[in-house]
Amino acid sequence: MKIFSILILLLIPILVPSQTLKGVVLDSITNKTLPYASLALKDKNSGVYSNEDGTYSFNISKASAKDTLVISLIGYHNKKIAVTHILDRTEEDLNFQMLPKFETLDEVLIHNTSKTYRNNKIKLSSGNRKLIFPFSVPFGYETATLIENPKHKNGKLVKLHLKFKDSSKDIYDTYQTYYRIAFYNIDSLGFPGDLLHFENIIIKPEIHEKNYIIDLEDKGIPFTKKGIFIGIETVKPDSVKLKSSMYVTTPSILHTHTKHRLKYARFRSNDWVKHSRKSVHKDKLYAVPFIKIEMVYEKEKTK
Repeated sequence: MKIFSILILLLIPILVPSQTLKGVVLDSITNKTLPYASLALKDKNSGVYSNEDGTYSFNISKASAKDTLVISLIGYHNKKIAVTHILDRTEEDLNFQMLPKFETLDEVLIHNTSKTYRNNKIKLSSGNRKLIFPFSVPFGYETATLIENPKHKNGKLVKLHLKFKDSSKDIYDTYQTYYRIAFYNIDSLGFPGDLLHFENIIIKPEIHEKNYIIDLEDKGIPFTKKGIFIGIETVKPDSVKLKSSMYVTTPSILHTHTKHRLKYARFRSNDWVKHSRKSVHKDKLYAVPFIKIEMVYEKEKTK
């Protein structure tokens, strides 16, 4: 009987005592504060963002002693810390220093500036602009949508166009959101792979905004032979205070329908999951963010 009781106790996860982590996320080289860095528990839908001034507050009372805290930000190496190590700390605030990816960034910039491109711009999109509808995504979730390359030639992005639902006349409660934009390669399994650009791009559309265009001409973002994944992460602004676990983010990105599963999703730094659920509007199609891009192809080298 005693052995059985011990086994039961071992199977019960050890919960962390009521505790809220507070501190600042910093660049380890410049010591500058880093806004909108992600702090999350690995493999769980629990996390926060650092504020505009780099400060954060994260209640981890529901975490298990076996959990891992992951701090991540585009352009920086992820930092992973066991929750048990955090419990041993004695200081009042817990600051995190992030190491920038200098070497990778330099290699990308040198590689891209040595290329020449055609003048004619090619316009591509994720689906049909005549079949668009609003879709609210909770804070902390990122979707990556594949834009395929029809000519299978290398190029670069020059413009990104997103469309939003005008929410200025909504009669129900909504919460304004920011969005983080990222660009990913396609890995050997067809999933979003390595980052193609290391700048932390945060956009802040107004609730009445319908169109948002980002000029990428000077960013040197490669458009690979297979295509590119465009990631859109829903980031909670400092001023937003949620009243419930059920809420609507605004302005909502307009979605469209596709015949193929072109969308992947994840919560913060967790693994990507391929979107397999059919649209609630079209039972034979898949819903993906409606994304338009402009790109140019590389000039062929003359012998």
